[in-house]
Amino acid sequence: MTVQTFLFLLSAIVFWPVPVAATEVVAKAATADYLVSLVRHGDRSPRDLGDMAGYWPMGPGQLTIEGFEQEYLLGKKIRSHYFSETLPEAWSPKVSLHLAKGLDRTIQSASALLQGVYPGQRGRTGLPGGIQVPPVYATPLASDDLFSAQRLCPGYLSRLRALEASADWVQKKQQYRGRLEGWLAEQASKAIDDRELHALMPLIDQIAIHRLHRLPMPKGVSRQEAIELEDLLNWLVSRIFGNYEIAQLIGAPLAKAMIRDFRNVQRCLERKERQCQRWTLYSGSDSNLLAMMTLLGAPSEKIVDYAAHLGVQLNWNRGQPRIVLSLNHEPFVVPGCAGHCSLEQWIMLLEQSLPEDWDRLCDRGPPASLYPEPYVPDGSVAYR
Repeated sequence: MTVQTFLFLLSAIVFWPVPVAATEVVAKAATADYLVSLVRHGDRSPRDLGDMAGYWPMGPGQLTIEGFEQEYLLGKKIRSHYFSETLPEAWSPKVSLHLAKGLDRTIQSASALLQGVYPGQRGRTGLPGGIQVPPVYATPLASDDLFSAQRLCPGYLSRLRALEASADWVQKKQQYRGRLEGWLAEQASKAIDDRELHALMPLIDQIAIHRLHRLPMPKGVSRQEAIELEDLLNWLVSRIFGNYEIAQLIGAPLAKAMIRDFRNVQRCLERKERQCQRWTLYSGSDSNLLAMMTLLGAPSEKIVDYAAHLGVQLNWNRGQPRIVLSLNHEPFVVPGCAGHCSLEQWIMLLEQSLPEDWDRLCDRGPPASLYPEPYVPDGSVAYR
């Protein structure tokens, strides 16, 4: 499997809203004493532009204007829905922390979202435009074990190959066998192994985005075939990220970070300190949200939408802390936390998702040099 195909797999397309996995109606919780937000970046251009580059002046894999707007509006929603305007209008270090996957689109999405959360940042600096941007912290992908551990772990690829060889994947390939060769041939890529279903990811990426923006289809793909390929994408992603060990590789580092987050805030509130952190933002990809949903026992059958929001809200409740889960601002029910539960129940759920033997799961050999060449962010102009 080529590096290009591997990277496409990690950034599967997101276009459909996920139905809320709820079996009961839970009233909106009170204003959050603390909130963790795991969000997906906004609308983007295709990762492989092919002969369609004229439609995408921002370049491959970059946020569109619609993507910036989606994230800005999400920021406004987070402020009004979870905090009822109780957050300060301008950011300060003790209020919130913002971390992003090391990609242009996830970092820019976080920045756009923060402009919606903190409207008072505008006009305070005296700089042209009058905007002060709250900091977003990101780690180079070459060493990002928070959002992108699967890039560092050979165990991810071995589990993906095992899925490709499984009975349902072989059956699915037989279903499309008559057209696989033609679809792959249109991509003019000799590097793609046509024995692998996920080799279609670059093509589906372009198709789904062009359908969303009502643009022409790639050469050799009819409108009906485009619909079929998007259905295949949902099938592939549900199998990949619904695999528990793959979900652990992607989601366990975030789960561990969340345990730390909630314990830190709990200690602060128990000591009745003057000011405790109110919010932590994790700006990632669809794979991060899908993996976390699987770890929590509520895997998705479809890809999450652009600017999707998984919220974990803490209400201190006079020393009897209560957790409220939401997906896209609606109640989200998982086994062991039916939309709401105690803080200890929530911590237990996260702890249960952590692998007992990370080295075995990751299957990483002797450590290599992290920076054999000068680092350039994946997605930047220089990288291309």
